[in-house]
Amino acid sequence: MCTIGRTSVGTARKAHHRPDRTECTTRCEQDRTDYGSKRGRNSFLNTALAPIAQKSIVVDSYGSNGINVITQENYEFLRDSFFNYALLLKQEAVHTPGKSIGASIANLYDEMDKLVGEGMNVNIEQDNGRLYFNLWKCHKWGELTLYYFPMKFVESLNSTLRRISITFINKLMWANGISTILDEEDTDYIFMWLKEDDPQEEEEETVKRLELVRSYEKGKIGRLLKHVEKKSYYKDLPKALEKYTPQNDFERSIVGAMKKGLPFLNPEHGIMQYGYDAFYEEEPDFQPMRLDQQIRVVYDCDDMVSEYLVDYYNNNSQETYDIIPITTCALSPETDRLFIMDDYPERFFKWADEFINIVY
Repeated sequence: MCTIGRTSVGTARKAHHRPDRTECTTRCEQDRTDYGSKRGRNSFLNTALAPIAQKSIVVDSYGSNGINVITQENYEFLRDSFFNYALLLKQEAVHTPGKSIGASIANLYDEMDKLVGEGMNVNIEQDNGRLYFNLWKCHKWGELTLYYFPMKFVESLNSTLRRISITFINKLMWANGISTILDEEDTDYIFMWLKEDDPQEEEEETVKRLELVRSYEKGKIGRLLKHVEKKSYYKDLPKALEKYTPQNDFERSIVGAMKKGLPFLNPEHGIMQYGYDAFYEEEPDFQPMRLDQQIRVVYDCDDMVSEYLVDYYNNNSQETYDIIPITTCALSPETDRLFIMDDYPERFFKWADEFINIVY
């Protein structure tokens, strides 16, 4: 079985076979607001279709020496998919064959790109040697740049509301593929940097810094984050929320936000399932900022670890691009409906903006 792959011959952004990823850091031209310190992944083709049509592209496949995807069969599959989708759009479709199979496929890409029009993007991808059109479109990001869900707030709650809150975050994480910052590669880098000696630092600050790292690795903070990741106290969380009587305005705000967030605990598709990398390269100079690096559970948005993670994100995002929620639609000659895009990411971010601002 061959891994799913993508051969980008262009996008609706007119980026051709080497898209301008700097556009992606703007989150589809959306204004960004810094946050944090207050300042299922597919493997794809490593060869893109060049502007000059290629005679062959060989992709890796388990149990073989590779598969050439520039074939008559793949050309016909793409051609028939193109005409089928034109029928669904109720538009006239015209295809101009090239002088070779590769040229014909390149022409089909341009024709499909023109057919779907502005606002819709097209990639050619492969699965087990089969080329197919994949339509994709970006969702709108929320108000925050990074969605760091801080857990420090539970320490100030009474035992009942603390258990309710931990259960809520636990279910939110499992339903949406969200993880804590523990055991992540970038966090390991942060801990390594924070342990380094600083001769110019005051002894008191050095002690605080090292104590913070120890708390994450073997102390209170690490235990809390692991507890949130693993523990769920209530099977019927809506009932527990309904029974709880808030004692003050802060508790009322938290309970109200969790009630609003209940639809995100059992979604058809969790937020990480929208983490499609439309500009994938096999060996990029800099890896893109994954969706799970931008949406995660932390202890405190304002402590040194989170501040370093924000700095890490800011520095790396200048060299690469952010993976943002995207809906895709794989086409075939049998596709029977037009591209459909839900609004789950938009609703998730709108709710998360409110929840994080309350608990922060």
